[in-house]
Amino acid sequence: MQQEWLRQKGIYFEDTWRKAVLFELIKQNIGPPTFAVEELLTAHGHEVLRLPPYHCDLNPVEEIWSLVKRKVADKNVAQDPKEIVKLTVETFESITAEDWTAQCTHVEHLEEEYLKNDGLMDEEMDRIIISTASDTETESDSVSIHSSDSDVPMATDDNYSIKL
Repeated sequence: MQQEWLRQKGIYFEDTWRKAVLFELIKQNIGPPTFAVEELLTAHGHEVLRLPPYHCDLNPVEEIWSLVKRKVADKNVAQDPKEIVKLTVETFESITAEDWTAQCTHVEHLEEEYLKNDGLMDEEMDRIIISTASDTETESDSVSIHSSDSDVPMATDDNYSIKL
């Protein structure tokens, strides 16, 4: 099966290669998954926005779900399971376009804050310098190795400066 897929894609392999090697080769060449719903939306002029994993605060539906749970909890005094279903349906039906707009606006503000703070973090990280040289040593007393890509000194012996 793996060899057949590789042949169809015109990817070189040897018949003696083991499954683990073939699977690694497939992973390198398979590309991102495609989803029928995404293709359908794109065909109708919509753009699919992928949310970052583990950031439920950037997903408006999570905020709506939280709102629904709070409203149901406020009204569910008797704790009757049959009543919970009814209250949940009623609460979902009570969610308005304005509720969605408010949650989407909230998420947009969070995105802006994250982007702003991310830039600040980069600026601060560029300023951090860790030095283990004694006060009496000068910078020329310590040895640094510079990479070809940047001016970031590398640590050598006990006297060094590291710029992060």
